[in-house]
Amino acid sequence: MKHNDTFLRYMKMMGNRLPGYLLAIVMMTAFSALFDVAGSVFVKFIFDIAQSGDIMKLYYVLPVNMIAALFSIMIAVIFMNLYNNEAKRASVEVKQKVFAKSMLLPMKYYDTHHSGEIISSLVFDTDKASEIYTSRLRRVLAPIISVLVYVLAMILLNPMMTLVLIILNVLLLLVNASLSKPMKRVAKYMTKQNAVMVEKLSNLIAGMEICKLYDNEHRTEKQYIHANGFFIKAQKRKMCLSSLLESFNVGFDLLCALMFLVVGIYFLNNHMVTIGEVAAIYTMYGALSFRFLQLGKYYPELINCAAYAEKVFAFLEQEEETDTGRRTAMAEEEAVEETGTETGNPYAVEVENLTFAYDDGHKVFEHKTLVIPKDKNVALTGTSGCGKSTLAKLMLGFYPDYTGDIRILGKSLEMLGLEKARKMIAYVPQEPYLFETSILENIRYGRADATDEEVMEAAKRANANEFILMQKNGYHTVISNRGHSLSGGERQRVAIARAILKDAPIILFDEATSALDNESEQLIQEAIGKLKENKTVIMIAHRKATIESADVEIGI
Repeated sequence: MKHNDTFLRYMKMMGNRLPGYLLAIVMMTAFSALFDVAGSVFVKFIFDIAQSGDIMKLYYVLPVNMIAALFSIMIAVIFMNLYNNEAKRASVEVKQKVFAKSMLLPMKYYDTHHSGEIISSLVFDTDKASEIYTSRLRRVLAPIISVLVYVLAMILLNPMMTLVLIILNVLLLLVNASLSKPMKRVAKYMTKQNAVMVEKLSNLIAGMEICKLYDNEHRTEKQYIHANGFFIKAQKRKMCLSSLLESFNVGFDLLCALMFLVVGIYFLNNHMVTIGEVAAIYTMYGALSFRFLQLGKYYPELINCAAYAEKVFAFLEQEEETDTGRRTAMAEEEAVEETGTETGNPYAVEVENLTFAYDDGHKVFEHKTLVIPKDKNVALTGTSGCGKSTLAKLMLGFYPDYTGDIRILGKSLEMLGLEKARKMIAYVPQEPYLFETSILENIRYGRADATDEEVMEAAKRANANEFILMQKNGYHTVISNRGHSLSGGERQRVAIARAILKDAPIILFDEATSALDNESEQLIQEAIGKLKENKTVIMIAHRKATIESADVEIGI
């Protein structure tokens, strides 16, 4: 029953567009079946005319059947277009929801889940689940609707013969349905193995330099091949089940054809049916039997997609990053518009009685208290592992599970909320991420409404303008391979320009020069030096030159 509940829940995601979507399936299928019925009725009339010898009947039977057939096709095409539009729209909306969800997940989720698993959820699972909208449900409903149309027409021709034939096909459906559970189990296993493969593949691509230098035994490649082997085994099992279904369907189709001959001969010998009715029923029965076979084949595939839908729902149900803002009406009035600063407060950041530990139990801070002065260039120093970077992430609200208080420009994070607090801090990590778009747009990411002139001015202040103009297409040069087409110092200066463009009162550098050569470090230090006016620059640092350039040094 679980997969049925998942399927119904997935369909409800279409909202008020669901009735139109289902109506489109019903109408396009029913009128397509009516086209077949029109052909079968025409066959009956041909046999009846041949028996009676009244050729004149053909002159009005033929036009009537042609008009009915054309009308059926036109209506079917109209609703088919409606179905395709609604199916594609629903599929896109699900993908948008999954992507939007990925933006709402806390950093803890990304710390504890491999990128391959996340990519699998965003792409593979979502694509497979969306097949419910684009094909699988239609393929299950279409045989049912078509069979109802055929059965109604066959009953009008000969009820007894129709009843016997239906019983035969119901037996087929019951046998095929028994294969749905193993198909579902295989689908779940394939989803799991696909995530493992994507994980190994992303490791291989991200660490290509290390693999080339150190992986002489091709361990990473072997791990991917090993994971791929399990996926292939699952695929083979699925193919075996599909082949079993197909073989059974072909055999049963032949059996039904033979049984139809037996039933037809019996009814003819007992004068319970005319030759025209047998011919018409036979043409419809062929289509009916084929639809029954389709139902037996496609229902397990629908269940297969429901298994992927379960994965999508599991992703959508992940705990989101909650905005901890608990602003009362009075506190909101006290806050100063966008920045939430307190007039006359001398501190940019205040940490009071802070206690924090990661999920593994490693306690980073215990009753920690410190203050960072405003409008100064401040160096945060300390031994490796003392919590410098962790403090930066706590200031940005990446890990809300702490006790004590963190105040940004006089306002507690709990009062400000994540959105407002993050507007007040521009962050430059040790390894800045650059998107695969132009340098101009990478910098503009700091403030989406910035003009080209403002972007270029930020680049000049970051000492990035000169090297950008030397690129093939200047500011319009497209960054490739996550920014590795640039040097480390160049990437950092683009990231600094992005932070400058954001125009936040606090700029936070997380060891931004730790891996750079002296020339690059000097250029970045010059850029940082230009930020002192009306800005608080916080540098997590251990290099002597970085510490010496600071106005204040604070040990963690």
